[in-house]
Amino acid sequence: MAGGNFDINVGKVRPGSYINVKSKKQQKARGSTRGIAVIPFVGYDWGPNGEFIKLSVDSPDAYLHKLGRSVYDADDFMLMVREIFKNAVTCYVYVINTGTAAEKETADGLTVTAAYPGTRGNDISVVSSENVLGGFDVTVYMGTEKVEVYEGVKTFRDLIAASVGKYVTFKTVSGETELSAFASLRLEGGDNGTAENSAVTEFLDKVEKIRWNTMCFPVTEDTLQAVCIAKIKMLRDSVGKYVQAVLPNCKADYEGIINVTNSVVLDNGTADGQPLTIAQACAWVAGATAGASKIQSNTGVEYTGAIDIIGVKSNEEAVEAIRNGEFFFSRSDEDRVVVEYDINSLHSFTTEKTFDYAKNRVIRVYDSFAELLRLTFPPNKFNNGPDGWLIMEGIGRGLLNSYGPVSGGGDGSIMDINLEEDFYVDQSRSQGDETYFKVGLHAVDSAEKLYFSISTR
Repeated sequence: MAGGNFDINVGKVRPGSYINVKSKKQQKARGSTRGIAVIPFVGYDWGPNGEFIKLSVDSPDAYLHKLGRSVYDADDFMLMVREIFKNAVTCYVYVINTGTAAEKETADGLTVTAAYPGTRGNDISVVSSENVLGGFDVTVYMGTEKVEVYEGVKTFRDLIAASVGKYVTFKTVSGETELSAFASLRLEGGDNGTAENSAVTEFLDKVEKIRWNTMCFPVTEDTLQAVCIAKIKMLRDSVGKYVQAVLPNCKADYEGIINVTNSVVLDNGTADGQPLTIAQACAWVAGATAGASKIQSNTGVEYTGAIDIIGVKSNEEAVEAIRNGEFFFSRSDEDRVVVEYDINSLHSFTTEKTFDYAKNRVIRVYDSFAELLRLTFPPNKFNNGPDGWLIMEGIGRGLLNSYGPVSGGGDGSIMDINLEEDFYVDQSRSQGDETYFKVGLHAVDSAEKLYFSISTR
């Protein structure tokens, strides 16, 4: 983190503790529930194409058969899920898998096909062994793991009827053929295909239909990044879904986009550690952003498990990066890998979007309050007249109080509340089925730039 002296009239760009030590003799006065992330698996090697898989931090392997491997396996996609779960509680995985399913046929005409396309299906093998009580035990392996067992099956028809199809399906032209023992039957021919841009665009269209807070979009192609940015703008500005997306090295200038520009090395028990790409590091940022509350900033938050930084920024580079709306990692005074500054990509400020809109904690306040308003004031619930207005104003002011100072029973996310001025119905414009409100919010930010003036005696 940064430090050094400060100019009280200028301030600093980087977060840190700035201290001026001067002789006093020389001084003369002169004048809504967070924690849900979503991620697309582009070109994954297993799983249902075009489907969301809802994972929970409490039971991340509940859909192991759809992912084809454990979340704890050594796989780049699973690594990103683990990074998300360091802070988030729910992760929606969307599989983009347009390949070919592996399969193999036995000598007597039984065809075994992987349940899903992709090269992971080439790791499936099937063994048939004689059961001492009669029939045969058919065992399905994914790699070395036993994943399905069908005991005492006598015919192809019996096997097909017993199959649950989580990992493989069976078919034959002669259902009455009796099973026989066979050694490991290894499936082959599975491939991942090519993930077309249209498949990623389809994901962005479907994501509107589920509830989430932050998206990890680990895609580096400029065209697809532009589509993602446009989708997030549409969701926030036109649909009322107050979400953010995390992208690697993207060209954005918008509060709904977090632009990650460096990465880390994880301690995986080896001397060299495991370096992450910037796209992979976006997973941790998405989880941390989704999991952060509206009274919490991620500035200075430690990246758990990170032991080094890839692309360390000098002081000058860090200042420029912050001015460009970049989210990056730096080292703390305790030599830990931490978030430098919890900001989004907005860096062109106006009278309508001032610098505070670049702060993710502030955006979480505004977004959560907007979402709360949407849920509290649905269409056709209140009368659009004096009695209804009075009720709505009372409810709205109660919401303000819940966000207000802790001393007043709130959570401390907003301040400077004047209930009568900060939530009221504009009666002059409200008529028919249209009701207009005036709402004022002043979000509380975190103390991230601390200036100390020390007078020595």
